[in-house]
Amino acid sequence: MFDELRKLILRDYEVFSGIALERYFHAKFIEEHSYSHLGGWWDRKGDNEIDLIGENEFKGTLDFFEIKRDSRRIDLNVLQRKASAFFNQNPDLQSRTLTFSGLSLQDM
Repeated sequence: MFDELRKLILRDYEVFSGIALERYFHAKFIEEHSYSHLGGWWDRKGDNEIDLIGENEFKGTLDFFEIKRDSRRIDLNVLQRKASAFFNQNPDLQSRTLTFSGLSLQDM
């Protein structure tokens, strides 16, 4: 029984800890009051997912974040391509000042 439980935990740990890391940064930004709107985004097909987008409508900024446990797996070029898909569905936000950043365990 414990061997099966151990296998299950080891199998799902990476996914669980990735989700927990995304929730950590979401909560951190809420506490810092950095953004007027904060959340993730994905397209209807599920092809493009952005872990976290922060909008400060007063400053006119939009910050896109890729969140990975291992910072070496962050690819800002991929994040920018996903943002293009985001703007296809949200063209009214394209006039914002944009930033693209990666967040990982080292940023906690």
